[in-house]
Amino acid sequence: MISGKACGTIRCIVATVATHRLCGDVMALLRDAPHAVESFSPGHWHLLWRLERGACEVVRRRDVAEAAAFFADVAYLKRPHTMDREMVRQTLLEYPEEMLAALDTLAQVRALDYDAMDVVARVPFFGRHGGRSFNSAVLRLVCPESFGIVDWRNVAVLCGSPGFDGLVTPPMVFPQFSRKDVLVKRGHLPFTPDVYRAYNNTLRSLAAVHGLRVADIDLVLWTYSIQRQPFVHFSLPALMPSMGLGESDREELRRNHQPVSARLVQEYLTRLGEAGVLSRNQILVELCSLFTLIRNECAAFGSTKKGKLKDRVMLIIRVLDEGISSRSAERLLGQWQRWQGMVDPSSPQWIGISLPTDMILEGYLVLEDFIPVKEYIESYYDASTLEPRYECD
Repeated sequence: MISGKACGTIRCIVATVATHRLCGDVMALLRDAPHAVESFSPGHWHLLWRLERGACEVVRRRDVAEAAAFFADVAYLKRPHTMDREMVRQTLLEYPEEMLAALDTLAQVRALDYDAMDVVARVPFFGRHGGRSFNSAVLRLVCPESFGIVDWRNVAVLCGSPGFDGLVTPPMVFPQFSRKDVLVKRGHLPFTPDVYRAYNNTLRSLAAVHGLRVADIDLVLWTYSIQRQPFVHFSLPALMPSMGLGESDREELRRNHQPVSARLVQEYLTRLGEAGVLSRNQILVELCSLFTLIRNECAAFGSTKKGKLKDRVMLIIRVLDEGISSRSAERLLGQWQRWQGMVDPSSPQWIGISLPTDMILEGYLVLEDFIPVKEYIESYYDASTLEPRYECD
């Protein structure tokens, strides 16, 4: 039996959640949802509804191969730009017991409610590290009237983060992070069970107020976020070695290097943020792409030079090539220190040229421009292994 004090606490929580409302034309946002979903990834609207239509049958049939394909599709639904659907499917086939247990639990999701997520979390990619991001997508497909997908964009709209405010009144407050934290961490935001429960309870309250399914409220939030700040399209690697720099870009870099290079780097960091948590191999590819870009900048700079200067530029290119070919996390991240030693006149490793200054004056990007990328990677990934510091599955 629940005590009177506990009942009062529960009533207080429900009352707090129930105060939120959506402003504006909610149905217009819902009608625009297919366009918003397609802007995320072509074909995604059809995938979403195909999975929702078939989810309950997948649960009922309890076929391991079919379930593996379903779960792999859900992982791809969440992160089409970073997930290898076939790799996920093959991995899941090695965990038949976990998948069957998840299916049996999903068959009872309306009775088990949030407790069902604990069993689904035993399936690889769906919450083994405590996250509820991918997990929430499974429950949304099986039980759309009661569950929504959690995503940093939806959270930004709910809590009124700058640029995403105006739809929900009053904005929701998450004790685990601030409104600005949401925009900084983006795809690295930790969706723990407590965060998801608070998020989804608010969606349920909004669904009741507006006479919609929880999954529909999820789509309304997502659509609003896309309208306010369209999705930044990218493919991996998010940084291409050429960066498409033309002569006009060179001229801009020559005239005003710092703001131009800062803009290019910030655009890259935004793409990385949209991508969310990457695998070790994906981060290695990003680092290799970055150093290939700098290597190519050095080569272009050195192509017009002669004598000892050209020889010393070629030495730096060889060092960069060795780091790229090593595919070693420690060595790649250490290239910043080695580069600094080779081009800094106060360093014992100086090779006799002020390379960054000369390259900047001629309109080239230098490794120093990308220090924010190094800081980003070291913030979210272990510097020696490149494994994620925080799993957000």
